[in-house]
Amino acid sequence: MGTLKIDQIKEFICYTGWELYTKANEYLEIWRFEEDDRTHEILLPTEAAVDKELLLSLAIRKLSTILNKPEVSLIEEISAHSDHAIAIRVIHTDVHEGTIPLDDGILLNQNAKELLVAAANAALERRPLYQGRLPIPVSALIQNARLGQTAHGSYVVRIFCPEFEHRDAPVNFTQSTTRTLESALTSLREAIQSYQKSNDPIAFERALTNGVSANLCDAIANISGKNQERAVQISLKAPSTGKLIPTETRTFEFLPQDQESIKIASKYFRQTYTLKNQTVIGVIERLDRRAQQSDGAVRIATTLSNGVKRSVSLQLTLDQYQEAIRAHDTKLMVRVTGDVIVTPRTASLINWRDFSVVGNLPLFDS
Repeated sequence: MGTLKIDQIKEFICYTGWELYTKANEYLEIWRFEEDDRTHEILLPTEAAVDKELLLSLAIRKLSTILNKPEVSLIEEISAHSDHAIAIRVIHTDVHEGTIPLDDGILLNQNAKELLVAAANAALERRPLYQGRLPIPVSALIQNARLGQTAHGSYVVRIFCPEFEHRDAPVNFTQSTTRTLESALTSLREAIQSYQKSNDPIAFERALTNGVSANLCDAIANISGKNQERAVQISLKAPSTGKLIPTETRTFEFLPQDQESIKIASKYFRQTYTLKNQTVIGVIERLDRRAQQSDGAVRIATTLSNGVKRSVSLQLTLDQYQEAIRAHDTKLMVRVTGDVIVTPRTASLINWRDFSVVGNLPLFDS
């Protein structure tokens, strides 16, 4: 019973209609529930009780008998009532009996944690990619989270995240994390739909501000299995503590056919993507032509359509290279259209057309 606290159980039984009948002494309380012509009674320890773990165990055993529920299910229901709950379900014919291939089961559990870590990192600071040691608040949240039992009919991993206090963590950090996860999953779902219509990875740019990252995308892809062949459902439920009615559960589903888009999103956040049919406008910051060679390469300083500042390289023919020299010497801007291939260190233009020198703008406006 080390996973449940006395206050959690009290909150749950009060919510379900039980009332404190009397305090037997400073160590025990008697709680009652009236049902038709029957009266149910359980004993709950106080924090002062020496054997409170044993007494709690006996109380849960009797409560499970009264409610006709397995103890494991009851404990999870009490946890879900007082904690933030995340349920991750994978759906496929090979998991319908409540089992999963060992390697994929390991992946699922590892990446359930990575999903939570990605959301917690984003709750602190939005970034396209998180690397290095975990911030102290994120580490504290993970240490306080608990893994629940799986369910039959599919394979489900449940994570329970209690609110906690830590001197280096923001107030209500667990709530902030789960809300960030909700906004991230909503935004990723919308971005996938947009990308599948446009085939333009810029569709994922807006998702970054809502908490989506390469880490979150990788976690969802890995949860789907080594071959990304399982559907993934992620359900979020806030605590019902202090609520008159149970809180709503929100569920997000990612189908196997979404996994390719999710992998492209991950690459985009890792700065590895292709922007098709882009018009690049900027100044030439470098010319590069070998001796005895007629054509040459140039590098244009520009801002891409997703707002990222990059130096874009392309190979020019003799005539166009001469135009590039003139633009470089006079600090004029150039324009060219093509497909921009972006990596973390480079950006290059392929399938380009319509290279021209435009305007007489200086290199800097001020």
